[in-house]
Amino acid sequence: MMKTESKRTFYFNFGDWTWWVWTATATLITVGLAGISEGYLAAMALTVGQLLFMLAKEKSLVAFPVQLRLAYLALLIVCYPPAMNWLFWWPMLGTFALVIFGYCLLARVLSLLPWNSTESFSLERLKRTFFSLPDPGRSNMESPASGCAGGLCSIEAQVPPKVASLRE
Repeated sequence: MMKTESKRTFYFNFGDWTWWVWTATATLITVGLAGISEGYLAAMALTVGQLLFMLAKEKSLVAFPVQLRLAYLALLIVCYPPAMNWLFWWPMLGTFALVIFGYCLLARVLSLLPWNSTESFSLERLKRTFFSLPDPGRSNMESPASGCAGGLCSIEAQVPPKVASLRE
C-alpha cells in the first residue's frame, strides 16, 4: 500500500512532551525579545536539558536528535551577546514554525551534511529539502531519529525521499 503525503496545515501535538519543550523554548526566547533577558538563559537551559536527555537516550553525538539540539544550542549561544540579541528572532520564528506548522529549517539544513545523507547535491535535492511540506507520516516513529515533536524533526518527516526517475 502506498503512503499518501500529509496535507495538514497545522501540527499542534499536545500529547508529545518534545512539542511542549520546543513551545516553551520559543516562548522563552519571545520573553527575552520582549526585554526580559533571563528568557534567553532559560531557553538555553531548557535546550541543554533537552540535549542531555537526548544524548542519554541516543548514546551518540551523531544521532540526529542530538545534532539538532547541539546546533540549536550553538545558535542560541551565538545570539546571546547583547549586540547579537536581535538574531534571536531567527530561532524564535523557526521554533514557532516547527510547533505550529511542523516546518523545521534547522533539521533541513542539517540533513544536507554529508554524514546525514548519501544523496549527492543537486538543485532538485535543495528544492525538495527547503520547499517540501513536512510530513510526520514519512518518519518511522519507532526509530531513534523520531525524538522530536512527533517525529517532525527527523530528516524523513522534513525532506521527502528522492523519487527514482525512469532513466535511472
